[in-house]
Amino acid sequence: MKAFPNDVRVVFKNYPLPFHQQAMPAAKAAIAAGKQGKFWEMHDKIFEKYKELGPDKYEAWAGELGLDVAKFKADMEAPETAALISEEMKQAGQVGVRGTPSFFINGRQPQGRSFEIYKAMIEEELKNKKS
Repeated sequence: MKAFPNDVRVVFKNYPLPFHQQAMPAAKAAIAAGKQGKFWEMHDKIFEKYKELGPDKYEAWAGELGLDVAKFKADMEAPETAALISEEMKQAGQVGVRGTPSFFINGRQPQGRSFEIYKAMIEEELKNKKS
């Protein structure tokens, strides 16, 4: 994002792995926070405190982030939240995602994870866009 501030957009999709007990609740917490405009703040808190994940923590963090905690809890448990995650998991399966994190650049999955690989792919996409 810093290297291409006007040309790159990040789209985040949830893909909670079934063997991780807190993956689904964490995804629900991030979505619920997002309904109050704090998705990335909750996302960052979850990853920062990944060893402490649990229902009481999500609520505490929601409070720390200045969220309406009652609304947050309701949004976490809302059927729409589960449906959104289910749809995102379906989309991930359709493009061959098998683990996290997975990255795509204009629908193409990089072969490796480095700034150099991503930069080259983005530059190629930008060049093709101008052609």
